[in-house]
Amino acid sequence: MVLMVLLMPLTASAEIYRWKDENGNWQFGDRAPDTQHETMDVQGPDKLGQDENVQQIHQRLQRLRESEQTRQKQEQEQARREEEARRKHLAPLCQQARERMRILDRPFVYVDEEGNQRDSLPAEAKADRAKTQQWIDEHCDNY
Repeated sequence: MVLMVLLMPLTASAEIYRWKDENGNWQFGDRAPDTQHETMDVQGPDKLGQDENVQQIHQRLQRLRESEQTRQKQEQEQARREEEARRKHLAPLCQQARERMRILDRPFVYVDEEGNQRDSLPAEAKADRAKTQQWIDEHCDNY
């Protein structure tokens, strides 16, 4: 195991050989030719993710993520406050609508703007109950 660790740096570096072939063209290879050759030291590529620019990009990305999370939390809090205000506004109206449903479920009389009374017609009472129930279904959530 120790031997493998010690030999790893040797395998990571590579030598490249350069020579001219019989036609006068430069050739490169990782094995030395039988003829005269020149040894070249080649630097490996820079490690990705280690330079200052990458760290700056990572920091900017982290700040962007944090600001996005903050914005989302603020939007959620605003939506919660708006929903709470809506519920406070609708609570008494829902109570009135439920009371109206209780009235519509028993015999009653209609009173017009002039104070005249008349008996309710079954179809008219049924339509009023349906309309009131629809309003309750759309606006009231157990409050």
